Amino acid sequence: MKTKAFYILMAIGILASSLSTGFNAYAEMKPIKIGFIADFTGPLTEHGIAGKQGAILALEKANSEVAGRPIELIIEDEASDPAVAMDKARKLVETDKVCMILGPFHGGCAGAVAGYAGRVKIPMMTYWHSTANAVQAKATWCWAPLGTLSTVSYPTGAYAYEKLGYRTVSTMGTDYVAGREFIGGGVAGFKDRGGKIIQEQWIPLGTKDVSPYITALKDADALFAWFMGVTVIPGLRQLSEYKVKMPIIMPQSGHSTHPKIMEQMGDTCLDIITTCFYAWTIDTPENKKFVDAYQKRWGELPGGLSYGGYTTMQFALAALEKTSDDTSPNAIAKVLDAMEFRAMLGTIRFGDARIGTTNNVTYKHAKVDGQIVPQVIGTSSVVTKKVGEKLVHSLASKSW
Repeated sequence: MKTKAFYILMAIGILASSLSTGFNAYAEMKPIKIGFIADFTGPLTEHGIAGKQGAILALEKANSEVAGRPIELIIEDEASDPAVAMDKARKLVETDKVCMILGPFHGGCAGAVAGYAGRVKIPMMTYWHSTANAVQAKATWCWAPLGTLSTVSYPTGAYAYEKLGYRTVSTMGTDYVAGREFIGGGVAGFKDRGGKIIQEQWIPLGTKDVSPYITALKDADALFAWFMGVTVIPGLRQLSEYKVKMPIIMPQSGHSTHPKIMEQMGDTCLDIITTCFYAWTIDTPENKKFVDAYQKRWGELPGGLSYGGYTTMQFALAALEKTSDDTSPNAIAKVLDAMEFRAMLGTIRFGDARIGTTNNVTYKHAKVDGQIVPQVIGTSSVVTKKVGEKLVHSLASKSW
């Protein structure tokens, strides 16, 4: 009887051990879910698609896994509508149970979701300079590895003053959060060095005829112009048709980081100087490999959003690798705050208000072999400090 009982107990032990091993294996293979929010049906569709393609390429490069666990990317459409973005963020967190959110892209959507992320304590990481300074200064669960809306335009103002020798500027920008932030960052970089603003003009969203603003322009050494949506092509075309004599500076690259849109802009954007954190013409071995891989996968050149989606996904995967089996919000937050990530264009580390040290390229729209291309004319990195409730940008390095 004792022998029989012994064998029964041993069998139970083996079964329990097998079940435990099976459960552990299941836990190890249970997918890590990451949410991705971009515009696929609104005015920024082409940029949203580029960001998604970049993120997918980075994920495929990692074989869609990290730390032995598969990654499930759940993609949602914000349609450049903050209300829609909020619904999609809730769905990702409360229904899909993602461990982090990448995006959104649209500035208003990013601001709305940043507030939600702070309330539910879920890591959110932007893959573009999507948040306004005021939003990022108050955000508690939003990381901006590529900076804020005004981070990227700050070097343009510095370049205009230091390299081009301009001392006065008039501005003309689309009147909404991103327009004011992009113009504002360039103005800050210019004024910090002693430059003066002669005039500011703000154009309503949806405007196709900017001629009244052109005829009202006051002369200065240069014009800072930034347009959004349906204003971009006609706005630039009218500046050319009216033969505005002032050199045109685009504080942030706007739509021209996307090769297809740069092609649509054509000669109207020739010689315009601008800044972004990426250009497909950057002459480094790493970037050439990225361009080749992107073209092979998607059949087109990468734009700024392509690089943003790719780099931020790589950053997210590197963070998850460091958390090991713990994908809780607190574990991910702790790792992100301490990380130094070596991206293609330089090391990114988070400083004040969880804003990354951004690496940027200043370029001129040039025609090479009949094609409009971003011709790199300078590089810089920007650091951001929190002073009271405000964020203050400064150049950490420059080459121009």
